Amino acid sequence: MKTLSPYYYHTSKRVLQKLAIKVIKALDPSKNQPKHGEYESEAVSICRKLISKEDTVLLISPISGKRYIKSDDNQLFIIIEDLRMTIVNHSYSYNIPLEAKAFGRVSKIFDNEVEKRRMQMETEIRSNVKHSLSNIYKNIVNE
Repeated sequence: MKTLSPYYYHTSKRVLQKLAIKVIKALDPSKNQPKHGEYESEAVSICRKLISKEDTVLLISPISGKRYIKSDDNQLFIIIEDLRMTIVNHSYSYNIPLEAKAFGRVSKIFDNEVEKRRMQMETEIRSNVKHSLSNIYKNIVNE
Protein backbone atom coordinates (compact mmCIF):
# COMPACT_ATOMS: atom_id res chain seq x y z
CA MET A 1 0.00 0.00 0.00
CA LYS A 2 1.29 3.40 -0.97
CA THR A 3 1.23 6.37 1.39
CA LEU A 4 0.49 9.87 0.28
CA SER A 5 3.43 12.11 -0.33
CA PRO A 6 3.70 15.15 1.95
CA TYR A 7 2.65 17.42 -0.93
CA TYR A 8 -0.63 15.57 -1.56
CA TYR A 9 -1.31 15.25 2.15
CA HIS A 10 -0.86 19.00 2.64
CA THR A 11 -2.92 19.86 -0.45
CA SER A 12 -5.84 17.65 0.54
CA LYS A 13 -5.77 19.05 4.09
CA ARG A 14 -5.90 22.65 2.76
CA VAL A 15 -8.81 21.82 0.42
CA LEU A 16 -10.78 20.37 3.34
CA GLN A 17 -10.00 23.44 5.50
CA LYS A 18 -11.18 25.82 2.77
CA LEU A 19 -14.35 23.81 2.30
CA ALA A 20 -15.05 23.85 6.04
CA ILE A 21 -14.53 27.62 6.19
CA LYS A 22 -16.97 28.16 3.30
CA VAL A 23 -19.60 25.98 5.01
CA ILE A 24 -19.20 27.84 8.32
CA LYS A 25 -19.47 31.23 6.61
CA ALA A 26 -22.56 30.12 4.68
CA LEU A 27 -24.29 29.02 7.88
CA ASP A 28 -23.40 32.18 9.86
CA PRO A 29 -26.70 33.99 10.63
CA SER A 30 -25.02 37.40 10.94
CA LYS A 31 -24.10 37.27 7.24
CA ASN A 32 -27.77 37.15 6.26
CA GLN A 33 -28.52 40.43 8.03
CA PRO A 34 -27.83 43.72 6.28
CA LYS A 35 -24.61 45.46 7.30
CA HIS A 36 -26.29 48.72 8.27
CA GLY A 37 -29.91 49.39 9.03
CA GLU A 38 -31.78 51.87 6.92
CA TYR A 39 -31.74 54.61 9.58
CA GLU A 40 -28.75 53.48 11.65
CA SER A 41 -26.23 56.08 10.47
CA GLU A 42 -28.70 58.94 10.92
CA ALA A 43 -29.65 57.73 14.40
CA VAL A 44 -26.00 57.44 15.44
CA SER A 45 -25.36 60.98 14.15
CA ILE A 46 -28.32 62.31 16.13
CA CYS A 47 -26.98 60.62 19.27
CA ARG A 48 -23.49 62.00 18.78
CA LYS A 49 -24.83 65.54 18.35
CA LEU A 50 -27.03 65.35 21.43
CA ILE A 51 -24.37 63.71 23.60
CA SER A 52 -21.87 66.46 22.78
CA LYS A 53 -24.24 69.25 23.89
CA GLU A 54 -23.64 70.45 27.44
CA ASP A 55 -27.34 70.98 28.23
CA THR A 56 -28.39 67.46 27.25
CA VAL A 57 -29.35 65.22 30.16
CA LEU A 58 -27.58 61.83 30.14
CA LEU A 59 -28.64 58.97 32.40
CA ILE A 60 -27.44 55.36 32.77
CA SER A 61 -29.42 52.62 34.46
CA PRO A 62 -26.90 50.34 36.19
CA ILE A 63 -29.29 47.39 36.50
CA SER A 64 -30.80 47.28 33.01
CA GLY A 65 -27.83 48.84 31.22
CA LYS A 66 -30.08 51.27 29.36
CA ARG A 67 -28.78 54.70 28.43
CA TYR A 68 -31.11 57.68 28.24
CA ILE A 69 -30.62 60.97 26.41
CA LYS A 70 -32.97 63.92 26.90
CA SER A 71 -32.48 66.98 24.70
CA ASP A 72 -32.09 70.40 26.29
CA ASP A 73 -35.45 71.60 24.96
CA ASN A 74 -37.30 68.42 26.11
CA GLN A 75 -38.42 67.72 22.54
CA LEU A 76 -36.37 64.59 21.89
CA PHE A 77 -35.75 61.50 23.99
CA ILE A 78 -33.46 58.59 23.10
CA ILE A 79 -33.18 55.19 24.77
CA ILE A 80 -30.18 53.03 23.88
CA GLU A 81 -30.37 49.35 24.85
CA ASP A 82 -29.33 45.89 23.60
CA LEU A 83 -28.47 46.65 19.95
CA ARG A 84 -31.50 48.92 19.66
CA MET A 85 -32.15 52.65 19.78
CA THR A 86 -35.53 54.25 20.37
CA ILE A 87 -35.94 57.90 19.38
CA VAL A 88 -39.12 59.52 20.69
CA ASN A 89 -40.59 62.93 20.03
CA HIS A 90 -44.04 64.18 20.97
CA SER A 91 -45.28 63.27 17.49
CA TYR A 92 -43.22 60.23 16.42
CA SER A 93 -41.28 57.24 17.66
CA TYR A 94 -38.59 55.22 15.87
CA ASN A 95 -37.27 51.86 17.02
CA ILE A 96 -33.97 51.41 15.19
CA PRO A 97 -31.96 48.17 15.30
CA LEU A 98 -28.21 48.72 15.59
CA GLU A 99 -25.29 46.66 14.40
CA ALA A 100 -23.02 45.53 17.25
CA LYS A 101 -20.22 47.81 16.08
CA ALA A 102 -22.48 50.89 15.95
CA PHE A 103 -24.00 50.05 19.34
CA GLY A 104 -20.53 49.73 20.84
CA ARG A 105 -19.43 53.02 19.30
CA VAL A 106 -22.47 54.96 20.57
CA SER A 107 -22.22 53.35 24.01
CA LYS A 108 -18.55 54.26 24.27
CA ILE A 109 -19.18 57.88 23.26
CA PHE A 110 -22.05 58.08 25.75
CA ASP A 111 -20.06 56.48 28.58
CA ASN A 112 -17.04 58.74 27.95
CA GLU A 113 -19.23 61.85 28.10
CA VAL A 114 -20.92 60.68 31.31
CA GLU A 115 -17.48 59.98 32.81
CA LYS A 116 -16.27 63.45 31.80
CA ARG A 117 -19.30 65.07 33.43
CA ARG A 118 -18.81 62.95 36.54
CA MET A 119 -15.22 64.09 36.85
CA GLN A 120 -16.29 67.75 36.50
CA MET A 121 -18.90 67.27 39.21
CA GLU A 122 -16.43 65.51 41.49
CA THR A 123 -13.91 68.33 41.02
CA GLU A 124 -16.60 70.86 41.90
CA ILE A 125 -17.60 68.90 45.00
CA ARG A 126 -14.00 68.57 46.16
CA SER A 127 -13.33 72.28 45.61
CA ASN A 128 -16.33 73.11 47.81
CA VAL A 129 -14.93 70.88 50.54
CA LYS A 130 -11.58 72.69 50.48
CA HIS A 131 -13.32 76.04 50.90
CA SER A 132 -15.44 74.71 53.74
CA LEU A 133 -12.40 73.30 55.56
CA SER A 134 -10.52 76.57 55.20
CA ASN A 135 -13.54 78.43 56.64
CA ILE A 136 -13.67 76.00 59.59
CA TYR A 137 -9.95 76.54 60.19
CA LYS A 138 -10.35 80.34 60.10
CA ASN A 139 -13.25 80.16 62.56
CA ILE A 140 -11.19 78.03 64.96
CA VAL A 141 -8.18 80.38 64.70
CA ASN A 142 -10.33 83.49 65.28
CA GLU A 143 -11.85 82.12 68.48
